[in-house]
Amino acid sequence: MKRLLLLSFFLITGITCASAQSMLKVRLATNERLNVEVDGRYFNKKGTSVTVGDLPPGRHRFTIYTVQQDRRGRGREEAIYSGKIVTIPGYVSIITYDPDTRELLKQEQEISTFQQNMPPANGAGNYSAPQVNNNNNDYGNDNKYIDRSRPVASPVAAGSLTDSKINDLKAKVADKKTDTEKWNTLKDGLKNETETTDQVAAMMDWFNFESTKVDFAKWAYPNCVDKQNFSTLDNKLSYKNYVDDLDKFIQDNK
Repeated sequence: MKRLLLLSFFLITGITCASAQSMLKVRLATNERLNVEVDGRYFNKKGTSVTVGDLPPGRHRFTIYTVQQDRRGRGREEAIYSGKIVTIPGYVSIITYDPDTRELLKQEQEISTFQQNMPPANGAGNYSAPQVNNNNNDYGNDNKYIDRSRPVASPVAAGSLTDSKINDLKAKVADKKTDTEKWNTLKDGLKNETETTDQVAAMMDWFNFESTKVDFAKWAYPNCVDKQNFSTLDNKLSYKNYVDDLDKFIQDNK
């Protein structure tokens, strides 16, 4: 009897611990090989999909890398997406990223019903999504783990700033030496323009100092067409005080 009770205790404890963890699975809509980095941890799991288990539930940073081979057959990786994700205890967060359209599809599925092999892509750039559990009552109204009010996929927003315009701006900024000169050039060139978060991120790279990058991001925020993605700009900053400053600005201006 004691053995039976002890076995039951360990089984219940094991199930509870497992449900308290979360998982992340990442793939590309183009079915290309990839690798991922989560919270600064690099996983040497190159494949058409990568699964990271035993993640504590909550907020995580992740980067997706494509894996290509050079002429000598050596692997070469390139970062194509960086962002944040909030994982739920007992659930697998399934991420599908389309590098062509820059769309990110996020879904959740219970770990207990999770299948390692997801359905193949239905042609280039199209993904047949697995069945997922979207029961909002599993965790009450606690939005600590996920904002279920946001759609899992939406059209990519486009501003008035075209590729040709941003290339012209880049050439003009390259001729400037100081951040002040660069910013003045951008202010003049971006008059009456709207831009995407990705474009703001690209322009932040043109500055030398993080303080200027943050100030520029704040200035560009009102004219950004996809403000819901603005928090991903944290990845352009190395120092925590600047990350916190930008995060606070975003929260205060939602």
